[in-house]
Amino acid sequence: MTPGKSIAFVANTSWSIYKFRLYLIKQLLAAGYNIYVLAPKDPYSAQFSGLPGLTFIELKKFRSKRISLLGDLQLYRELLGHYRRIRPAYIFHYTIKANIFGSLAAARIKCISVSVITGLGYTFSGKRLLQTAAKILYRRALRKNAETWFLNSDDQNIFIREGLVRKEKTFLLPGEGVDAEAFYPSPYAAKNPSESKNPHETRADHPDEADHPDESPKSPVTFLLIARVIKHKGIYEYIEAIKRLQTKGLDAQFQLLGFFDEDNPVAIPRQQIEKWVSQNRIVYLGQADDVRPFIAKADCIVLPSYREGMPLSLLEGASMCKALIAADTAGCREIITEGINGYLCANKDSADLAKKMETYYRMPAAEKRQMGIEGRNRVLARFTKEIITGIYLDKLNTLR
Repeated sequence: MTPGKSIAFVANTSWSIYKFRLYLIKQLLAAGYNIYVLAPKDPYSAQFSGLPGLTFIELKKFRSKRISLLGDLQLYRELLGHYRRIRPAYIFHYTIKANIFGSLAAARIKCISVSVITGLGYTFSGKRLLQTAAKILYRRALRKNAETWFLNSDDQNIFIREGLVRKEKTFLLPGEGVDAEAFYPSPYAAKNPSESKNPHETRADHPDEADHPDESPKSPVTFLLIARVIKHKGIYEYIEAIKRLQTKGLDAQFQLLGFFDEDNPVAIPRQQIEKWVSQNRIVYLGQADDVRPFIAKADCIVLPSYREGMPLSLLEGASMCKALIAADTAGCREIITEGINGYLCANKDSADLAKKMETYYRMPAAEKRQMGIEGRNRVLARFTKEIITGIYLDKLNTLR
């Protein structure tokens, strides 16, 4: 294996590389590249051990939830030491600390580096001092890169407008890639009362239905939110919207699937989730590596997040022909066309969210089915893993 064929992937968790980029890594391995994964050790690190051609390197100084001058300097030195030893031809950095300190370390040894901005997150929506510090560091680090990639045009425009990166060195990557074969449409079943037949009508009134099952409702319409259990995913707005809908007596179930990010500054306490469950507001499904069974049983995927890079939960839901409802914000608006494959609600507006959820609830079955079909067609045209892999492979031939 020649040194020119090695690629390093660097992120704040092994989980994120496993979850979002394992398919890409496997394709690059098959194409003959030698792969290094640099990340803190977590339960997902072991998933890389069985892949020939992949070397996992534990980052011991990576503290993604803490800001420390000394700690961040130690991270920079740790990355620099690894880069000097393995000398990868290309390095892809993900998440803010990897983007900043990894880019600076890569520049030190004159290695081709790409920062992938997967979202602005808490750093750009939190305290002003934190935002200012992040912008100063980003401005210094990103100018060292061959390119900086963004998952949505909103984030791209912010970085260009703020002078954090030159426009000609940016690129818009359409998401992390969806496995459209794994996330395949599940059978559709009409569920709400407006979709069932008039009880006074007979089979003779609808002779064309002789060979079709009765589509009368057999279970509630199910709304599902898949996200980390933090405030910025719009979970409080989801609960407030649910309260409004429950007062109207809708035959609906409201679910939440995701893990507790307890070290996050905007984490929602477990006790709060337990309280909502006891009040019959939501059904908490816990966390799962394979979300397909939960999406399959849902009717509509909801994500009233304050800001996203490119939310995989929406793309995976759309790939399985589910309608989408999300906040009209960065990342989400890249996926949803209003009234076609879902609805966009005003950001941080529980009343508007409830309105859009009720609109979906009362839609005829045929319109619901078509909304799901439109979503899958959109995924197939723009967001599949094959499309993303092709982009990476093309870029590796042109990055300098």
